[in-house]
Amino acid sequence: MKATAKTILSLGLLAVFTIPPFIFLWAALAAGLGIGESLAAMVAQYTAERQNLLVCSAIGLFPLALLAVGLWIGKRLAPEAQQAMALTGLLPILAVLVWVNRDFWPLFLPSRTYPGFPHGLGFVIGPLIFAPIGMLVGLLLGWWVARSRT
Repeated sequence: MKATAKTILSLGLLAVFTIPPFIFLWAALAAGLGIGESLAAMVAQYTAERQNLLVCSAIGLFPLALLAVGLWIGKRLAPEAQQAMALTGLLPILAVLVWVNRDFWPLFLPSRTYPGFPHGLGFVIGPLIFAPIGMLVGLLLGWWVARSRT
């Protein structure tokens, strides 16, 4: 079964909201917190004022929305390249989200104290600058690969 661009975008939406808590739990367990303590820390982080897990996830919607716009434009220009463009556009977004979360949460845990400036800045810079640039390169690469196949 071939994945459509909508399916890939839906999986991207799911990934945007699961990457931060998954990496948070991984970092908590790696820092020596138990499973119960890790889950309690994660729930507390969803209501925290700084580095709120929901906000950290929601910022990842920006590059995903740009990907949807890029796919909408690409559908008019190269409908045969939709699947390749969706996949190659989504991968850099997810890579940036993993990188940003993997960079911050091990510093934050187990003490659960904010490590200070510039830590945490990646939660904004990554999804708002690096992910859109990577997504654009991915879209163009997907279009080029699909075009060269035909």
